[in-house]
Amino acid sequence: MDIKRKVAVGAVAVAGLSLVGAGTSAADPIPAPMPVPVPLPVMPAGTYVGTTNLPGADLIWKGKTFGHGWVMDNFGVFFPYVFGMTTPEPGGSLVTDYSPSGLNFLTDRITPKPDGTYEGTVYVNGNPVVGYALHK
Repeated sequence: MDIKRKVAVGAVAVAGLSLVGAGTSAADPIPAPMPVPVPLPVMPAGTYVGTTNLPGADLIWKGKTFGHGWVMDNFGVFFPYVFGMTTPEPGGSLVTDYSPSGLNFLTDRITPKPDGTYEGTVYVNGNPVVGYALHK
């Protein structure tokens, strides 16, 4: 069989399958529409001033700087920065994993408040240990 004939036979076969598929799809039930995904609130990028309920911690901890998928805790001059990766949760909170900084035991959860501020909780091995607040 020459190449022109092979192409023609293939085209006819594809056209036939298309017609068969078109004919039977009308009888198939229409699937329910997929729900529109609701965008998760994301912490807008930038630096936020922080306060905490841990006595004395405000002397060295100054807040957090957020980017797309990451956070950096800001400290005073004698303490290094601490980096983490952020993941939004369906409930609207933002969870930070500090394992990129070698702190596998440390996470935190930030929740937006209606007034435009954010409340956070620090967890050590899954146990809440301190609360904090962030604002622009």
